[in-house]
Amino acid sequence: MRSLIAIQEGQISLEQIKALEEVLRKLYAEHICDDKLTIIWNIAAKQHTITDRKWSRSSTVTMEVPDGLETQKREAFMLEVEKSWRAVTGQHPDQVAVGAFDQSRYTDILKGNLTRFSTWGRISYLAKLLTRIFISKARYGVLITRFNQ
Repeated sequence: MRSLIAIQEGQISLEQIKALEEVLRKLYAEHICDDKLTIIWNIAAKQHTITDRKWSRSSTVTMEVPDGLETQKREAFMLEVEKSWRAVTGQHPDQVAVGAFDQSRYTDILKGNLTRFSTWGRISYLAKLLTRIFISKARYGVLITRFNQ
């Protein structure tokens, strides 16, 4: 299972990222299933995103869940993620968006993003993404990539 998290540069420290990963994996195992959860952090450069006409400090947490997950389980999971996220980061509720998408839909969305590229563009994009992620894992212990790079 996968999770893609979008944050802004300098918004959350490396220590907080590691704490959040621990919490997310724990909640995922408790509420969803004990499948391995791969978390990728996508960081936007400062002043590249806007929320409510101000430089954004929001976070978007998306996760893949099994197809057909019961609404009550999905909602309880998302509420716990949001609550735990805010406890670690100190963010306001309006700054955190959490999504739990069916696995088949999540896969469609990720594949759909790649269709924008030519074959060479897809290969180049994936090579850069994977290189950055593996370097980040070796350097920091977490999978981090950056928007627009």
